[in-house]
Amino acid sequence: MRSNDSFAACASGSSPTRSSRIFRGLWSSALALLIAAPLAAQQKFDPNLTLAPTRDSKIVKRWSIAGEPRGVALGADGTIYVGLAQAQAVVAIDPKSGSVRNTVVLDSAEIAATKELVTLRTNRDASRLYIANGSDESATILELPSMRVVREITIEGESIRDALPDPKGRYLYLLGRRVHVYDANGERELRTIELEDPMAIATTSDGASLALIGTEDFGNAKATSVVLYETNGFAEVAREPLQTDRTIEAALFAANDRALIAAGREFLYEKPINTHAAKTMKAEANGKQRMTIDFGDLVNSDHICLPQGSGAQIIVAGAGDALLFAERRCQSSGTFAGSSRRITPISLYGVNAYALAYDRAANTLIATDKAGFVTIYKVPRAAVVR
Repeated sequence: MRSNDSFAACASGSSPTRSSRIFRGLWSSALALLIAAPLAAQQKFDPNLTLAPTRDSKIVKRWSIAGEPRGVALGADGTIYVGLAQAQAVVAIDPKSGSVRNTVVLDSAEIAATKELVTLRTNRDASRLYIANGSDESATILELPSMRVVREITIEGESIRDALPDPKGRYLYLLGRRVHVYDANGERELRTIELEDPMAIATTSDGASLALIGTEDFGNAKATSVVLYETNGFAEVAREPLQTDRTIEAALFAANDRALIAAGREFLYEKPINTHAAKTMKAEANGKQRMTIDFGDLVNSDHICLPQGSGAQIIVAGAGDALLFAERRCQSSGTFAGSSRRITPISLYGVNAYALAYDRAANTLIATDKAGFVTIYKVPRAAVVR
């Protein structure tokens, strides 16, 4: 039994959601609360953060850290938040000094070390941190900068691989076997989008559109496709093949929402989106005009080499039309090929990262490595041709 099942809902003073765990029986309730009580005081965990000397010119700073770092996010003041799977914890790091500002233990590793902390994402004003816990079948919401647990949402039987906040602050999207749409506080599930086994999700910067990437049966074959929804009523407005049957690990909109990017282990895909489509979508939401979406031709990359076992935050949008991603060393990586593109791919090559976060103010990349490192990198000027 996990120690903090429904704990977040009790701690916040609100009722658990129907997808949160329900205590069964007075005895189990009392036992769970007894276990959760020490956690409410935030168990202490020493991440043992130490400066790691390096001669790599790409590196601004590197620290070794205990606890197997996974997802990473940036606070409004530049604080680096790192999820530690082995420690079942989140640690807040000062980017200049490397000192630990705060730590919260989400679960007791001795009881149930199942939280993988696969993604950490903040809302627009960085007042909330949304954590996808992977095989723990849950997502956690923290208040920032206090790191108080606001809520834990559990969806039985579904590994939560991403927790993506709506840029407008209306929703929280949870990626499991289906996509579950919650209110931003995680109190109510508003709807479930019936796309079976989606691989990745992404929203436009204005929150008007939601893209889901998954496998579709075309009768004589199965292939990967992208489905686009408008987010006022979640009507499907477009469904397009990605011209591949490969697994997609991550997705995002880039270049001012003019391109949808999908990343597989060995390929990077760009799906151009014409500007008038977004305007038409808004008109459709108001019931004034029938929706038509115009995807451009698919642009495939040459081979890329995403790090083995990396998470959904391995690609991020940079400044302007830059697309930043980490690659392990390999023989087949290269720049984009094919028709004209709307992004500038920039590879952080030779970096075995699990997740990335882009610091726009400093123009740096923060990377986590499951081997036990948090590193601040300079952003390369352009993609490296090898």
